[in-house]
Amino acid sequence: MKTLITAVALTLASFSSIAASVSFPDSLVVTGINGEKRFDTHQPQLSKGKNLIELRYHDIFEVNADDSGAWVKSEPLYLLADFDEQQEYQAITPNIDSEGEAYDFIDNPVITLKDAQGMNKSVALLTHQQLMAKVLLTRKN
Repeated sequence: MKTLITAVALTLASFSSIAASVSFPDSLVVTGINGEKRFDTHQPQLSKGKNLIELRYHDIFEVNADDSGAWVKSEPLYLLADFDEQQEYQAITPNIDSEGEAYDFIDNPVITLKDAQGMNKSVALLTHQQLMAKVLLTRKN
């Protein structure tokens, strides 16, 4: 009985600490959350407060029917966001129909976060250098 109560308490505690979830398109792969490596989900559950989500963009583009396609892959990109409410969000990339548009996105990675009420917020993904600069500037203040 004690084990059952402990399991229920832990389950309830884990649900109350989940602030939000974000669904990512297939082209954005979650590779880590808050410093922990993750390779298992396109819809991670997030802690309340600030979260750091590591992503990689990848997609394949074919020029013609005989072409096996060209993979376009990014270095790690980082979404730093504060999720206070228990909501579900959908991450939306701009329409990317060509290899050139994919490289444009990687050079300027901006996604839209759409909440359950349909409100949209544009969010820039950070490169590793941008993330480190942000951390250093935050520490100086």
